[in-house]
Parts: sequence; C-alpha cells; structure tokens
Amino acid sequence: MGFPEDYADRVKTINDELMRSFEVIENVNLRAAMAHYPDAGGKRLRPLLATIVCEAFGGDPDKAIPFGVALEMVHNFTLVHDDVMDEDDTRRGMKTVHVEYGVPEAILAGDAMFARAFEIVLESDIDDSSAVRLVEILARSVRLLADGQQMDLDFEDRDIVSPDEYLEMIERKTAVLYSAAAQGGAIVGGAPELPQEAMFEYGRLIGLGFQIWDDVLDLRSDQETFGKPVLNDIRNGKKTLIVVHALDTMKAPEKDRLMAVLGKKDATDAELRDAKDLLESIGSIEYASRVASEFVSKAKDKLKALKESPHKAALVAFADFMLTRSS
Repeated sequence: MGFPEDYADRVKTINDELMRSFEVIENVNLRAAMAHYPDAGGKRLRPLLATIVCEAFGGDPDKAIPFGVALEMVHNFTLVHDDVMDEDDTRRGMKTVHVEYGVPEAILAGDAMFARAFEIVLESDIDDSSAVRLVEILARSVRLLADGQQMDLDFEDRDIVSPDEYLEMIERKTAVLYSAAAQGGAIVGGAPELPQEAMFEYGRLIGLGFQIWDDVLDLRSDQETFGKPVLNDIRNGKKTLIVVHALDTMKAPEKDRLMAVLGKKDATDAELRDAKDLLESIGSIEYASRVASEFVSKAKDKLKALKESPHKAALVAFADFMLTRSS
C-alpha cells in the first residue's frame, strides 16, 4: 500500500460530503449538471491535502473536510467553464457538462458551484476567526483563478510568451488551489503563522509541478489513460512551458512547422503527432519534466516546518505523486 491508496476511506468520506452538498439545490436539472463531474469520482487531491496538513499540526482532519470540499467545488466549477471556453467534448472519458446539458446550463452550474463553495465553508465546524480566514483564502483563490484563466486565453493570441509569464499563469490558474488547500488545512489544524506560510509555499510548489506534469501528460499519454483528449494543448494553441521552451530553442524551419499547427482547430491527427514529435526531438518535453521535478523537490524542502510523523511522510509521498500519476 502507500499514497494515495492508504487514504481510500478518507477520499470516500470526502466524496460523500461533496455529493451531499448538492442536495440543497432544488432544481433537478441544475443539480444534475452541477454533480456531473463530481459524480464520476476523482482523486480529490485538494481536499485530501487539506486534511493531511491539518492532522500534521495535530488537528482533526474531519474539520478540514468542508474547506476541502469547498475547494473541490471551486475546482469543478472552473472545469465546467474551462470546457465551455475550450470547446472540449469529453472529460474523464465522459461528455462535458455543456455537451450533456447545454452551454447555458453549464454556465449556471458553474455559477451555482462557485456560490455553494462559500456556503460550505461558513457551515463548517470551526471557530469564527478561522472561518473568516478561510473565506478570504477562498475568495482570493477564485479571483486569481480568473486572472490566470484570462492570461491563458491571452497567451493563445501571442507568438511569444516568456517562461516567467507561463509560470505566473499556472500559479494563478492551477497552483492557487493547492496552496489554498495546504494553508487552509494548517489554519484548521491550529498552526502558527510561519508554518502556515510554509504550507502555503509547499502547496504552491506542488501545484506548479502538477500543472507542468499535466502538460507533459497531454503530449505523452493517451485519451483513455489521461481521461480527456490528448494533444489538445497544441490544437488550442496553449503556450505551455514545453511550447515556450521549444519556440525559444528551435530554428526557423522547425519553428514554422510548429507554428503552422499550434492553435489550428481543425488540425489533423497526423499534424498534431508531427508537432508532438518536434517538441519531443528538441528536448522540450523532457525539459518540462525536469522543471516539474525541481518544483516538487523544493516543495518537500518546505516540510522542514513539520515535526517527523506519518502525516509528514504522507505529504512527502503526496508531492512525489504529482509526478508519478498518469491522469
């Protein structure tokens, strides 16, 4: 056994709480659209992270579950809206919400999940000052998520994006929910300010590694394993760290071949594979893998703020899992 297998029972508890949180939604169609992705299951990494950090500081992990569920609600709200913007037809091997229920319903479902997340935090069994702090973290996270998503969209229309710009974008779009989960878990666990900051940084760093590895999987995995269409980043013109590195490294003929396919919505499978082979041959995919590994290594250094315990060991394994997962 090991991570995440050792936490299967807790993930089930998190799933049960997440699905129960939809029961307050009176409209049947809206409730079904909101629950469409969560009902398919998932690793629940963000809420799981909040609970492990909480108990690493001596807290009751059950008290961190509501904040974790709120983060999972926000995460799923962003998935619904992202799929609308990216015009993706499938996610996790199933129809996307806007394909199954329609674009208007998908937008409403996302909006309702956004609102429900704040209710869940305020309903949780924690003291008032902690609840206020968690609401602040949640609100800031949603704001940064929107900012990161807009940056991602803006990058699609630009020929040049710097590595620092890419990292800033994924810090806001992806890493923010991991930093929120780790910091929130520390708050619920009663951690002092400095360890809270260390956990925030731990979450931020594993979140950066998570997203860069996700970009790698989009190119090296297959749709059945990955759970969503692969090579879509190329089709959608995403300026991932892989592409940023390639454009900075390639000579004119190769760069022209890549740019001819990057962002081409009707690109053929052969064109997408050719672009992927270019990125592989120039070493850009391997470069991104190394950068992801460096972020995870730095994240584990932040765990020095914790005393030795099985929970600290779990957080080390959690960080490593970011780079060993296949979906």
